[in-house]
Amino acid sequence: MILLKHGDLIDGTGSVPRRADVLIEGKTIRDVGVLDHVSDAEMVDCQGLAVCPGFIDVHSHSDLEALQHRSEKICQGVTTEVVGNCGFSLFPNLPLENLVPSFEIFKDRAGQQWDDAGSYFDDVEKQRSHTHLAALTGHSSLRAHVIGMSADKLEGATQRQAEAVLDSCLEQGSIGLSTGLNEVPSSYGDLDELVKLCRVVRRYDGFYTSHLRDYKFHIIEAVEEALEIGRRAGVPVQLSHLQTVGRKNWDKMDVVLDLVDHALQEGVDVGIDAYPYLAGSCNLTQLLPVWSLEGGTEPLLERLADADIYRQIATETEENMGNDWDDILLCTVPGRGDLIGQTVRDIADSRARVGVDTALDLLMENNARVQIISFNQSEENLRKVLSHPCTSVITDGLVVDGKSHPRTFGTYPKFLGEYVRDKGWMTLEKAVWKATGLPAQRFGLAGRGVVAPGNWADLVVFSPEKIGTHATYENPDLAPEGIEHVLVNGRWALRHGNPTAGLAGTALRHRV
Repeated sequence: MILLKHGDLIDGTGSVPRRADVLIEGKTIRDVGVLDHVSDAEMVDCQGLAVCPGFIDVHSHSDLEALQHRSEKICQGVTTEVVGNCGFSLFPNLPLENLVPSFEIFKDRAGQQWDDAGSYFDDVEKQRSHTHLAALTGHSSLRAHVIGMSADKLEGATQRQAEAVLDSCLEQGSIGLSTGLNEVPSSYGDLDELVKLCRVVRRYDGFYTSHLRDYKFHIIEAVEEALEIGRRAGVPVQLSHLQTVGRKNWDKMDVVLDLVDHALQEGVDVGIDAYPYLAGSCNLTQLLPVWSLEGGTEPLLERLADADIYRQIATETEENMGNDWDDILLCTVPGRGDLIGQTVRDIADSRARVGVDTALDLLMENNARVQIISFNQSEENLRKVLSHPCTSVITDGLVVDGKSHPRTFGTYPKFLGEYVRDKGWMTLEKAVWKATGLPAQRFGLAGRGVVAPGNWADLVVFSPEKIGTHATYENPDLAPEGIEHVLVNGRWALRHGNPTAGLAGTALRHRV
């Protein structure tokens, strides 16, 4: 047994902190309150520290990283993750060649295949992980499994096949369907296709999470599409990493949040998630028109090699830019470390080229493998989204070659330190609820997200005065400060700020 003594309990419900001890026996919480000394328990003095549920990252890209036993999430207090987001999951099995560059998030799979959700969960249980993992079925992965990188409409036999494969994954424990509708091949799915797939999701009480079709000039229409899918299919809708991209679109945020509020009043089950940063990260190809990516990387490069098509792609890319080329920072360019940390504008100036041509040249020169950090939104809009009562806090994190986005290493410490303690955007108890109780309730993660007797012993002990991060876009991979201890299923995952060798995370199969 472990007794966390003298801590300030922030229980994950949004209630004000209170002095309470927490007794852990095995994998669960045995008791909470003012407890006498327990002779056979390991006593940990938490005087001056907060004790709260483990943070729940419902928008993670650690599908593969968790199997590699990376510790970035544990070090910032994450104990549970939902993977398979933005349309990309490791199952069903993927073609081994000619995937679009966005599938680079799984580049380290070394040809390994997972036929379905069951085989992925089996591997999680066999290899173990630091965190618990629930998994969505990615729409891009589903489409790639059925018809590759084709832009063809799913209909007839292919639609039935996609529905059958999705049904199997849901039966084996996947918690829903995710889309990445501004990235191919998910972007080739139309409203009718998505509604039919989400009706399969409804049979399993699953979730539809959407990386929207657009976050820029057509974000209002994109949110309306996601809400309409929820209405027609009768499924809960989660708006992934909600933001409006680029100064030209910042004024649309109030309209977007009004749409959400009106949908809630109508009875649509809608939620939001967001990360506490002004910049996002993606492959540079995400800025291109979707038609240019049909068929995968090789056809894209062939199109760029044609002068007329190159110019057409350049024109449409420039027209759809919500921000500027000095807002686009290169973070991964294999074999070109000299370019990492420079903006597209920096490189354009050094080459005496315009920004869009430089961006396309970089894709041609590097086999389309260029990862970027994109400075997208205003602090005021970030405050509005994070403060919305339906918003869960996420990392959207991924470790990449070069410079990863700092959210991978410091999301929750940054949120609780900079935005809660220093800027006072909300109370500490409300902020903890947004990282624990709210996402647990939203995604049906029973027994998690709240410190209460009988619940799983996933806990974080941190210093409210010290919690924070020095991770920056220039130096992202710095460990956070103020996270003292982390427990997963009652076992130490972090002690005095240092990760342990323990691997107590489990596969959260929801339908087995």
